[in-house]
Amino acid sequence: MSKLPEYIIVGCFGRPRGLSGEINITPETDDPERFLELDDVYVVIEGQRRRLHLESAAVVGSRPVVKVEGYNSREEVARLTNLSIEIPMALARELPEGSYYQFELVGCQVIGIDGVEYGVIEEVLLYPANDLYRIKSDKFGEILFPVVDRFIVKVDIDKKTIIIDPPDGWIEINKD
Repeated sequence: MSKLPEYIIVGCFGRPRGLSGEINITPETDDPERFLELDDVYVVIEGQRRRLHLESAAVVGSRPVVKVEGYNSREEVARLTNLSIEIPMALARELPEGSYYQFELVGCQVIGIDGVEYGVIEEVLLYPANDLYRIKSDKFGEILFPVVDRFIVKVDIDKKTIIIDPPDGWIEINKD
Protein backbone atom coordinates (compact mmCIF):
# COMPACT_ATOMS: atom_id res chain seq x y z
CA MET A 1 0.00 0.00 0.00
CA SER A 2 1.18 3.52 -0.73
CA LYS A 3 2.53 5.82 1.95
CA LEU A 4 -0.09 7.95 3.68
CA PRO A 5 0.17 11.71 3.18
CA GLU A 6 1.23 13.82 6.15
CA TYR A 7 -1.69 16.24 5.60
CA ILE A 8 -5.07 15.91 3.90
CA ILE A 9 -7.30 18.57 2.38
CA VAL A 10 -10.63 18.99 4.16
CA GLY A 11 -11.90 22.11 2.45
CA CYS A 12 -11.17 25.41 0.79
CA PHE A 13 -11.55 28.96 2.05
CA GLY A 14 -14.37 30.78 0.28
CA ARG A 15 -15.55 34.36 0.44
CA PRO A 16 -15.31 36.54 3.51
CA ARG A 17 -18.49 36.77 5.58
CA GLY A 18 -19.30 40.01 7.32
CA LEU A 19 -16.81 42.69 8.24
CA SER A 20 -14.92 41.25 11.22
CA GLY A 21 -12.76 38.61 9.55
CA GLU A 22 -15.05 35.60 9.32
CA ILE A 23 -14.77 33.48 6.19
CA ASN A 24 -16.90 30.79 4.55
CA ILE A 25 -15.48 27.34 3.93
CA THR A 26 -16.32 25.02 1.08
CA PRO A 27 -15.91 21.64 2.79
CA GLU A 28 -14.45 18.60 1.07
CA THR A 29 -15.98 16.40 3.72
CA ASP A 30 -19.43 14.92 4.12
CA ASP A 31 -19.62 16.44 7.60
CA PRO A 32 -19.49 20.27 7.62
CA GLU A 33 -19.65 20.17 11.43
CA ARG A 34 -16.16 18.65 11.31
CA PHE A 35 -14.80 22.18 11.39
CA LEU A 36 -16.40 22.81 14.79
CA GLU A 37 -13.91 20.35 16.32
CA LEU A 38 -10.76 21.86 14.83
CA ASP A 39 -8.53 24.27 16.72
CA ASP A 40 -5.91 24.62 14.00
CA VAL A 41 -5.79 24.15 10.24
CA TYR A 42 -2.97 24.47 7.75
CA VAL A 43 -2.58 26.27 4.43
CA VAL A 44 0.27 26.43 1.95
CA ILE A 45 1.27 30.02 1.17
CA GLU A 46 4.22 30.71 -1.14
CA GLY A 47 5.37 27.10 -0.79
CA GLN A 48 5.34 27.17 3.02
CA ARG A 49 2.82 25.25 5.16
CA ARG A 50 1.44 27.59 7.80
CA ARG A 51 -0.69 26.89 10.84
CA LEU A 52 -3.81 28.98 11.32
CA HIS A 53 -5.59 29.00 14.67
CA LEU A 54 -9.38 29.05 14.51
CA GLU A 55 -10.86 31.41 17.12
CA SER A 56 -14.39 30.26 16.39
CA ALA A 57 -16.39 28.09 14.03
CA ALA A 58 -20.08 27.71 13.22
CA VAL A 59 -22.22 26.08 10.57
CA VAL A 60 -24.47 28.59 8.83
CA GLY A 61 -27.00 26.82 6.65
CA SER A 62 -24.91 23.89 5.52
CA ARG A 63 -21.63 25.79 5.31
CA PRO A 64 -18.89 26.16 7.89
CA VAL A 65 -17.87 29.71 8.78
CA VAL A 66 -14.68 30.32 10.77
CA LYS A 67 -12.84 33.20 12.38
CA VAL A 68 -9.08 32.88 11.94
CA GLU A 69 -6.81 34.37 14.59
CA GLY A 70 -4.99 37.46 13.32
CA TYR A 71 -7.42 38.12 10.47
CA ASN A 72 -9.68 40.84 11.81
CA SER A 73 -11.17 42.46 8.74
CA ARG A 74 -12.87 41.44 5.54
CA GLU A 75 -9.86 42.63 3.54
CA GLU A 76 -7.35 40.65 5.62
CA VAL A 77 -9.27 37.37 5.53
CA ALA A 78 -9.97 37.73 1.79
CA ARG A 79 -6.29 36.82 1.24
CA LEU A 80 -7.19 33.25 2.29
CA THR A 81 -9.90 32.87 -0.39
CA ASN A 82 -9.31 29.80 -2.62
CA LEU A 83 -6.56 28.36 -0.39
CA SER A 84 -6.93 24.66 0.42
CA ILE A 85 -7.43 23.83 4.09
CA GLU A 86 -5.37 20.93 5.40
CA ILE A 87 -5.24 18.97 8.63
CA PRO A 88 -2.65 16.43 9.80
CA MET A 89 -3.45 12.89 8.65
CA ALA A 90 -3.44 11.90 12.33
CA LEU A 91 -6.69 13.89 12.74
CA ALA A 92 -8.43 12.20 9.80
CA ARG A 93 -11.54 10.28 10.69
CA GLU A 94 -12.02 6.64 9.86
CA LEU A 95 -14.47 6.49 6.99
CA PRO A 96 -17.46 4.18 6.78
CA GLU A 97 -17.28 1.09 4.58
CA GLY A 98 -17.49 2.05 0.91
CA SER A 99 -16.17 5.59 1.44
CA TYR A 100 -12.66 6.68 0.48
CA TYR A 101 -10.39 9.66 0.80
CA GLN A 102 -9.54 11.32 -2.50
CA PHE A 103 -5.84 10.58 -2.07
CA GLU A 104 -6.69 6.86 -1.90
CA LEU A 105 -8.49 7.00 -5.26
CA VAL A 106 -5.93 9.06 -7.16
CA GLY A 107 -3.59 6.67 -8.96
CA CYS A 108 -6.10 3.82 -9.13
CA GLN A 109 -6.31 1.94 -12.43
CA VAL A 110 -9.86 2.01 -13.86
CA ILE A 111 -10.89 -1.21 -15.60
CA GLY A 112 -14.20 -2.10 -17.22
CA ILE A 113 -16.03 -5.32 -16.36
CA ASP A 114 -15.12 -6.43 -19.90
CA GLY A 115 -11.40 -5.98 -19.13
CA VAL A 116 -10.94 -2.68 -21.00
CA GLU A 117 -8.30 -0.58 -19.24
CA TYR A 118 -9.59 3.00 -19.25
CA GLY A 119 -6.66 4.64 -17.50
CA VAL A 120 -5.63 6.05 -14.13
CA ILE A 121 -7.55 8.44 -11.89
CA GLU A 122 -5.72 11.75 -11.79
CA GLU A 123 -8.27 13.73 -9.80
CA VAL A 124 -11.63 13.43 -8.08
CA LEU A 125 -13.88 16.35 -8.99
CA LEU A 126 -16.51 17.18 -6.37
CA TYR A 127 -19.99 18.21 -7.52
CA PRO A 128 -23.33 18.42 -5.70
CA ALA A 129 -25.11 15.75 -7.80
CA ASN A 130 -22.22 13.28 -7.91
CA ASP A 131 -18.46 13.34 -8.07
CA LEU A 132 -16.46 12.63 -11.22
CA TYR A 133 -13.23 10.72 -11.71
CA ARG A 134 -10.87 12.52 -14.10
CA ILE A 135 -9.10 9.63 -15.81
CA LYS A 136 -5.96 9.95 -17.91
CA SER A 137 -5.61 7.33 -20.59
CA ASP A 138 -3.02 6.76 -23.31
CA LYS A 139 -5.76 5.16 -25.42
CA PHE A 140 -8.72 7.50 -24.76
CA GLY A 141 -7.10 10.76 -23.66
CA GLU A 142 -8.68 12.49 -20.68
CA ILE A 143 -12.11 11.18 -19.74
CA LEU A 144 -14.60 11.87 -16.98
CA PHE A 145 -16.50 9.12 -15.20
CA PRO A 146 -19.50 9.68 -12.91
CA VAL A 147 -19.07 8.30 -9.40
CA VAL A 148 -22.46 6.62 -9.20
CA ASP A 149 -22.99 3.37 -7.28
CA ARG A 150 -24.62 1.55 -10.20
CA PHE A 151 -21.50 2.12 -12.36
CA ILE A 152 -18.87 1.28 -9.70
CA VAL A 153 -18.56 -2.51 -9.38
CA LYS A 154 -15.56 -2.81 -7.03
CA VAL A 155 -12.99 -0.54 -5.41
CA ASP A 156 -9.81 -2.22 -4.22
CA ILE A 157 -7.60 0.41 -2.60
CA ASP A 158 -4.89 -2.14 -1.71
CA LYS A 159 -4.55 -3.21 -5.37
CA LYS A 160 -5.18 0.37 -6.61
CA THR A 161 -7.92 -0.79 -8.99
CA ILE A 162 -11.50 0.24 -9.61
CA ILE A 163 -13.78 -1.99 -11.68
CA ILE A 164 -16.56 -0.14 -13.50
CA ASP A 165 -19.60 -1.01 -15.59
CA PRO A 166 -19.86 2.11 -17.76
CA PRO A 167 -23.13 3.08 -19.42
CA ASP A 168 -23.42 2.55 -23.19
CA GLY A 169 -21.83 5.40 -25.16
CA TRP A 170 -20.02 6.80 -22.13
CA ILE A 171 -16.54 6.76 -23.65
CA GLU A 172 -17.66 8.50 -26.84
CA ILE A 173 -19.27 11.45 -25.07
CA ASN A 174 -16.68 11.91 -22.31
CA LYS A 175 -13.27 11.75 -23.92
CA ASP A 176 -11.41 14.94 -24.74
